[in-house]
This record gives sequence, C-alpha cells and structure tokens, in this order.
Amino acid sequence: MVRFSRVAAHAAPLTVGALLLTTGVSAAQPSTVDAATARTEAGISALQSIKKSLSPAERKQSSQLVVEKRLRADRSLAAKLPDYRSGVGVSGAGTVAVDIAASGKAVANAVRAAGGTVRYTAPDGAVRADLPLSAVDAIAGRADVAEVKPAAQATTWSEPGNRDLRQAVAAKAAAATQVSEGDKAHGADAARTTYGVSGSGVKVCVLSDGVDSLAKSQSAGELPAVDVLSGQKGSGDEGTAMLEIIHDLAPNATLGFATAFTSEASFAANIRALRTTGKCQIIVDDVSYFDESPFQDTQVAQAVNDVTAAGVLYFSSAGNSGNATDGTSGYYEGDFRASPTKISGVTGTPHDFDPSSTTQNFDALSAGSLGKPVTLFWSDPWGKSANDYDLFILNSSGSVVASSENGQSGSQNPYEIASVPTTGSGYKVAVVKYSGADRFIALNVIRGRFVASGSLKVFSTNGVTNGHSAAANAFSVAAAPAAAAFGRPLETGDPANPAGPYPGLYTASSKWERFSSDGKRKLFYNADGTAITPGNVSSTGGTTRNKPDITAADGVATSVAGFQPFFGTSAAAPHAAAIAALLLSGKPTATPAQIRSALVSSAIDLGTPGFDTVTGTGVIMAGPALAALGVQPK
Repeated sequence: MVRFSRVAAHAAPLTVGALLLTTGVSAAQPSTVDAATARTEAGISALQSIKKSLSPAERKQSSQLVVEKRLRADRSLAAKLPDYRSGVGVSGAGTVAVDIAASGKAVANAVRAAGGTVRYTAPDGAVRADLPLSAVDAIAGRADVAEVKPAAQATTWSEPGNRDLRQAVAAKAAAATQVSEGDKAHGADAARTTYGVSGSGVKVCVLSDGVDSLAKSQSAGELPAVDVLSGQKGSGDEGTAMLEIIHDLAPNATLGFATAFTSEASFAANIRALRTTGKCQIIVDDVSYFDESPFQDTQVAQAVNDVTAAGVLYFSSAGNSGNATDGTSGYYEGDFRASPTKISGVTGTPHDFDPSSTTQNFDALSAGSLGKPVTLFWSDPWGKSANDYDLFILNSSGSVVASSENGQSGSQNPYEIASVPTTGSGYKVAVVKYSGADRFIALNVIRGRFVASGSLKVFSTNGVTNGHSAAANAFSVAAAPAAAAFGRPLETGDPANPAGPYPGLYTASSKWERFSSDGKRKLFYNADGTAITPGNVSSTGGTTRNKPDITAADGVATSVAGFQPFFGTSAAAPHAAAIAALLLSGKPTATPAQIRSALVSSAIDLGTPGFDTVTGTGVIMAGPALAALGVQPK
C-alpha cells in the first residue's frame, strides 16, 4: 500500500546515429527520432532555465514546488512543457502538503499566520504542514528555514491477494476466529507446547499506518488490550493486522502500537518513544519513506540504531520491490558513467546505462510502473551534497513528463524523486549530472521495473532493500508463502512463473515471494556523515551489509478487512517479531546477540547455502531457534 503524506558546456548536436542510441527509436523513422529528440531537448532546456533563474527563496524549495508555481503563472512556459506534471498535489483550497526544515518554533506560528495547518512539529523545529502554495515563497524566504519540499511519501509493504483467494478467506473469516497459517508454518504452535513459551513477560510493539479496527478485533476475540501511544493511533488498518499475527504466535505477549505515517520525523520519534515511554522490548514496522538513503543511516535508521543500542530487538519489512534473481525489480546502482553522446542545448552529462560499446542514456519502464515513484540517490553525505544530479522521465514521443532538478551546492541532500504518470506507455528515465564529480548512483522504480524497449536493453541490479530496514542491528525480513504464494499476472518481459495449477499466477511451488526485495546493501557513510572509505565513494569503496537477514511467512489469515489473506513483507515482519518474543519469554536473560544467533543459525535455507541476497539466511523456525538458544523442553 502506498500513501502520499502529502549539464557542463553545451554539446554539439547529436548525429542521427547517436540519436538512435539514446532514444531507442527505430532507424526507419528518422523524422520521428528528430522530433522526439527536439521535444526532449526543449523540455529539459525549459526546466533548466528555471533552475538557472531561482530567487534566494526558491533555492530553498524543491524543484517541483518551483515548477508548479511557474507553470501556473507563465502560460508560455506551460506551452513548452505540454505533457509535464510536477506531481505536487494542490488541494481545492490551494494548499500543498510540505515538510519544512527549520530551527525553533517560530516557523510553525508563521505557517498558521499564513493560513496553513501544522500537522506535526519536531523537537528540532521541523514542520509537516498544509501550506497555501501562494505562501511557500514567504516561508522559504525566512532565515530560520533551510528547506521546503513536498511532504515525504511513504509506503507499507502489503500486497493485495488473488481475488478468488480473498473471497474464500473472507467467507472463512466470517465463520471462525482467524489464526495465521504462519503459526504452524514456523512451528510456533508446537514450540509453545514443547517449550512452554507464550510471549509472557515480553512487550512487542508495532509501527504501521493505523489501527482503525482495533476495537472490532478485540470484541471478536482476535486481540487483547493494546497500549497505543497517546495521539498515535494513526489511520488505516495494517497495524491491526500485524498485531493479530503477533498475538496468534505469542498469545501472552503485551502489545503496543504507534503510527509511522504522521511524518518521517514523527516516525523516528515514535521509535524512540516506544522504547522509553512504551517500554517495548521488541519493535516491528512495515513502513518505508522514499527519501531514506541507501548509502547512509538517516533519521529513521538513526532512531533504530538508538533503540537497538539500548537492547531492543528491531524487525522491519525488507520491502516488496522485487529482486534481481527473479527479474522482478526496477533497481539500478553503479558508478556514474558519462555518456559520449550529450543532449544538444542541455547543460550536463547523461548517464550511460550500457557498459558495452553501445550508448544508452535511458532505461525503459514497464507498463506496471505507471504511477510509481522513481528515486535517485548518489554517494554524497546526507545534507552535504555538492554534486548536482537531476532526474527526468520522458514519454514515448520524447516529451518530459516529470522531473526532479533540485540544486545541490554543498548543504542539500543527494536525492531526487519524480513519479511516472498513471496513464500512457513507453516511458523511460534518464539521469543527468548537471555539475560536479562522478558518484555511485542508485535509481529505484519503487514496485515497478525496467524493460527492454526498442533498442533499449534492461539494466538492473540487486540491492533494492535500503533505509532503516538495512540498519546494522535491525532484522530485515523477507517473505515466503505460508501456503499459496502471492497471485499476480505476469508483465511483458517477466520470467515464467513457477509451474502450478493456476496459469499466470505464482503458486506454492515458489520458495519465496518473487516480490520480496533483495540485498546486499552498499553504504559509503557512517550515520554522522563521515566517509567509511575516505576518498573513495565509487563501487570499489564503502562497505556492504548482508541484508535481508531472515525470512518469514506471508499470505496468512487475519480478521481484518483488506488483509484476508495478508500478503507482503508487511506480514512477514510481525511473524519474525513474534518468534523473537517466544525466544525472549523462554530465556528472559538472553541478549540481542544471542537471540540473533539463535534465529540465524537455525534458519532453513531457501536459496544457496548460507546467506543469499533474497532470503538472507532463510526461514526462521520457533522450535529450532529455542533449542539453539538453550531453552529446555518442558
């Protein structure tokens, strides 16, 4: 589920041969090639003209906010960008959801005075607000404001099940109390009897969207009392479904909850509050914010680091963005490679995706990528990027339809985000180094993928798991089906589904869910921004974390509408957290390192022996893990 928390010197014109390589249009259509290239050049040039004319206040705003305002005020600019959409959601009242990086509490008051609504104020003064678009310049122009950008987007990692299966499970749900199939699949039912463990004396807390149906689940006997942090109930029901899974496997564990959707700063604050105020020993979440860096622990990962250093066991969904092994991801990372074919009239250098002798300045997007966010990161320290990279999405006719061209001059984040339109086809993405040094880049079409199109090849890599799920001491949890695997029709260019009784759908013969995100995770900076390998932030530098760590069940029953069954790494993570609760109740003196060793050493391999990039060390099992911890049968 996705929610919106709402180039160097000019180059010479391209030859027709170079155009064919960069656009992917057939050589039999030279006039089409010329027209498409002209539209690309005109669109990027128009956007770069805005970038070169920013006022001091606009230099502190995201490019999308600036372009949205300029398009509304300048009809001639709109004519140059006929298919362009900024992606900024403007309400009927003229407001936009923004995140404001600020110091002190005066900014919140200024937002209210400008007719805005403050949604959250962080201890450091950062504000999440609904702000009139007309007031953005005034707020950004304040000395105590460092940045104004559209509110960071976030997602949970659930997947809708096959319709027939949903209907069958929903009918069953109406007739009986629901118990997750993961209880038996992980051997938790047998372990409770054999070892006399139930989660007693352990508090497990969930961070997700919300718990709207909490009272309903409690009245149906699916959940006991849940300690919800004050004012942090949130909105939605994924949290309720996660709590039910934990209660099924660890029925005597105390439960807690806080939303992760108010804002990214609030998410980090709630992680810390669950440990301090909530007294949680185990915390699990299924939320990712799109601007969490893959190359450095940023604010949410830093909160995870804080609580794990204090002894908390932290579990997080690895993500549902697919993996390179199954060819189901839209992720590319590697060193920036300057294309020898520039774009006429455009400042900067396009990235060449093709490592062979052929030049390819674009990666094509699948039909399933419609409406998906596309993120770009590069290997500069967070908040200190002096190298300027931009992101462009083009349609089949060469028009720029979305972009992100934030300026990086030494105090900004190495990050850009744009979204693929929700309709149309033939989209492709380009990365342009506007200025500065070559860096290692990461391009992610979240829950989408790259495809071959015309002369464009598919370039993707592993490593899509990132952010706080990849924190050093967090358990990043992949998903494997407890029963039937997740049902999803194939996209054009997908590898064949595993054989089974349902043509066109994934089946139980799949060892892991093919949407489950893979590792490994490459990092270049410590949490404080210091380089891990000073002077080398290329593919030969940095360090690598083995993520994901473990695998747990999904595709399981809950009583919660919309999660019947519950698919995704969102369902896998609470299974893992509940098994950890059984271990901790069996041996309350166990250290986090001992719990980790027991889970990992007893896991069942699904891929290659030992660690693999899709499932980590494998599926964790309650009984073997208890035995590995030294808990004696009763």
